[in-house]
Amino acid sequence: MRTTAAMAIATAIYLPFAGPGAAAEVLPAEVKSKVSGELVWHDASGGATTRAREETVIKDFAAETGITVKGDFNSDMTKFFAAMDSGASIPWSFVEFPTKGDFIKAREAGYLQKLDPTIVDFTKIGEASHDEYGVEVLRYGIVFTYNTEKFKGDNVPTSIADIYDLKRFPGKRCLFKYPQFGGVLESALLADGVSRDQLYPLNLDKAFAKLDTIKSEILWWSNGDDAIRLLSSGECSMGIAWSGRVYGAVRNDKAPLAIKWDNSLYSQAVYAVPVGAPNAEAGQAMIAHFIADLEGQKALVEQITYTTDVAGLDSSSYGSDLAPWIVAGDNAKKAIEENASYYAQHITEVVDRFNRWVALN
Repeated sequence: MRTTAAMAIATAIYLPFAGPGAAAEVLPAEVKSKVSGELVWHDASGGATTRAREETVIKDFAAETGITVKGDFNSDMTKFFAAMDSGASIPWSFVEFPTKGDFIKAREAGYLQKLDPTIVDFTKIGEASHDEYGVEVLRYGIVFTYNTEKFKGDNVPTSIADIYDLKRFPGKRCLFKYPQFGGVLESALLADGVSRDQLYPLNLDKAFAKLDTIKSEILWWSNGDDAIRLLSSGECSMGIAWSGRVYGAVRNDKAPLAIKWDNSLYSQAVYAVPVGAPNAEAGQAMIAHFIADLEGQKALVEQITYTTDVAGLDSSSYGSDLAPWIVAGDNAKKAIEENASYYAQHITEVVDRFNRWVALN
């Protein structure tokens, strides 16, 4: 039994709206009849990714159901797991896990509700992209990114390993201040000669030794918008960023950025409903709507290039201009899938060691 008060949250609010041009309704009437009120969701993305969702799929969901949606941004899952571990009353009725590893950890801990098949239509999502507790969404690249004004002609970096070549490619490196879903440890091992099929389990001693060689040149970022700002401005000559964020900066702001998929990584978020959710029906309905809203999906991918394995859509559904930015085809073959099982089992020790290493002068 959860006995403590719900945790205070900072929220972004999306109110229901219906009007000219409203999206087609995609939820069955019997599902909509079950939901009402307010939904607070745990947002692990923030920034451009959340803005894209608010302007597309969340807007469509609020318009169709009349539910008020509030996003609570947290850059990793520390707050979620701390609340669940303590038995605190939680505010979230819908949770975005930024990686499948985080989802597996929560599922194995008994922190998630089974999804209700009378609400969430599993026929609308690929069979390999869901289980009873969650739906895989927003497949994203964790990609090597460089500033094209810093490197031109024959002196252009080609691989994530070039982050560690300070002599040939000088300048600050932008890396995610968290060891998972940022490719920090994996990039170090690849640069040290570890083959891609031997990355996991991670050799932490070797990874941190390689990171030591560039530590003085690292600028840490904690959210995707900061990564883009640092790379676009030239404060960092190269680094690792999320593919959709780079795409948005190039498309919308003409940012001088390029990416390379070779030995970059990719992962996927997972949507789920936590045990103790104050409005579990609305959380389940939000997942159901997300995978049924085909037009919303197309509009979302146009903005952020993170695709979901929903029925009726494939990579050809989004147009040839987006092909270089989507985790599919040759891009997926060149990149490496982050090992969700490894992180689910070892994330606590990895984060602890990473934080201690960062804190050392």
